[in-house]
Amino acid sequence: MAERTTRLWLALALLAVAMLRAAGPGALGQWPPLARAQTADLTPDPTPSAADANATSTPARPFVVAIDPGHGGTEVGAAHPSWEGAPPLREKDVNLAIALDLRDLLEARGYQVVMTRTMDTNVNVDGLDLNGDGVVNNDDDLQARVDIANQAHADVLVSIHNNGAADRSVRGTSVWYCADHPQGARARRLAQLLQQAFLAHLRGIGYSPLDQGANDDPPLHKPYGHLFVVGVKTPRVARPSEMPGVVGESLYVTNDREAALLAQEQVRQELAAAYRDAVVAFLEQPQ
Repeated sequence: MAERTTRLWLALALLAVAMLRAAGPGALGQWPPLARAQTADLTPDPTPSAADANATSTPARPFVVAIDPGHGGTEVGAAHPSWEGAPPLREKDVNLAIALDLRDLLEARGYQVVMTRTMDTNVNVDGLDLNGDGVVNNDDDLQARVDIANQAHADVLVSIHNNGAADRSVRGTSVWYCADHPQGARARRLAQLLQQAFLAHLRGIGYSPLDQGANDDPPLHKPYGHLFVVGVKTPRVARPSEMPGVVGESLYVTNDREAALLAQEQVRQELAAAYRDAVVAFLEQPQ
């Protein structure tokens, strides 16, 4: 009897195995239940990198741009005589208008902006001998501009100018930098970007500027061979700028056609946008 029972149970077991094989592997299910879900839940999160930690705990420092509207106060710069009784077009006023527009554009992008002046004033308002040469003159006003940029630890310095010549037929667009400056190679790139932006924006409003290039400063024949604000230390410059810098000469105030352009708010806004484009490309796409 026992032997018959054992054979019966063995036959039933073999039948069950055969039926499961016929049904396929899915009939066996998953064991233990929810094992796959449990495995996913228990997988440890990746260890945060140092960059991730910095991104969440320490906000990135915004770019700092020093904007220097050339001239101001007693320094008029170039000028164009009036049209039909209107006041003369003065370079110092045009430079400031472009600079204020540029400030707004950069701040809208999240940049920190430091201005050497925001009104029609000299920068060395206290009349100090800032470069220590024993004389108070325009060099001290220029030194005040450099000092402001350095104290702000600016990433770049743009000095906004427009050109002038005794020959009123002379026109053109140019940018200047100092190759001998410790940041000369970077300043050269910024100058090239700005010149390209000037040309593009002026052409965009229907004017064909005379491309005078992005240039090293010796041809300007400045005292001791270099520009003050973006140049190297000389007997004039007690504390040179510490960052790459350029001087933009977007148009000639003394040329009738280009003065008429500079008198238009739209044109000044386009020039401000050109400065913005060059600064953004320089800082956000470093090489």
